[in-house]
Amino acid sequence: MIPTIRKVMVTTDFSDLGNGAIPHAYSLLGGREGTVILCHILEPPALPNPLYAHYSPGGAFSPEDREKLRQGLLQALEQLVPSEVRKSGRVVTEVRVVEIQAPVAEAICQEAKLLGVDSIVIASHGHSGVARLFLGSVAERVLRLADRPVFVVRNG
Repeated sequence: MIPTIRKVMVTTDFSDLGNGAIPHAYSLLGGREGTVILCHILEPPALPNPLYAHYSPGGAFSPEDREKLRQGLLQALEQLVPSEVRKSGRVVTEVRVVEIQAPVAEAICQEAKLLGVDSIVIASHGHSGVARLFLGSVAERVLRLADRPVFVVRNG
């Protein structure tokens, strides 16, 4: 049986490359009706190391500030929906900002499973050698962890 892709999740870190993966997510639907979920993983704030003195302005991580940030990110995701998609009306677009206490790659895979998407689209910054050793690769980890197809958009 040939699988039909009807629900795609694409993640972005709001970089040019991350945003460049978004049109590819829509292309996987091939003009059919379906759903594209634009997703940004909001990493939880790092806790200060108790071994060092830190200056922390009051309320920097207040629930109100986190909610303002979340709402701003949702609006930014909405603006990334291609205009031709808005005009066609064939594809439903959902925007999500996910804050989870897990590494980004795990959060992406957990969200994909929770939402029951058919495929994940993610950009790869293409780090190699020493940079990849120290920075890691979220896309590579998603490829290893995902239980569904992953479409990787490379830095071109």
